[in-house]
Amino acid sequence: MKQHLIFLVALLTTLSMVNAIPYYQLDKRATTFGPCFTGSPFPITVSLQPDPPVPGQNCIFTVTGTIDSGINPGAQIVVQGFDTAGNQIGDPIVTDICSIPGEDPCPATSFSITDTVTISASLSGTYSIAVSILSETGAVLGCSMGTVTG
Repeated sequence: MKQHLIFLVALLTTLSMVNAIPYYQLDKRATTFGPCFTGSPFPITVSLQPDPPVPGQNCIFTVTGTIDSGINPGAQIVVQGFDTAGNQIGDPIVTDICSIPGEDPCPATSFSITDTVTISASLSGTYSIAVSILSETGAVLGCSMGTVTG
């Protein structure tokens, strides 16, 4: 009888400990990027590190692709956040592609851009990140969007 009671107490203790583990830490999902709703003349690939981004910390964006029309001096990479209603969160982060240290010089058709962006500490819940490549005239050359669920 004592053995059954000890087994039952150990089982209930184990179950309560397993139940106390936060599920969201075990269910980390990668952010999947696809073409923007407005379309993307040239597909671009985006990856994040860490994925999902942590609000208030730096996130490394790696953006790759091929733009047949070319990337010329003055081209920009734009990172924007949107809430679930499609409203822009904060100001977009705009960087001149040709001035990023360590990247290939312009003009180019293929690119691999690594840029560090500080994620706003006010972000929580579900939001979307759009990464756009703009020409020197402001035309969209490539766009990719991913949703971060929280």
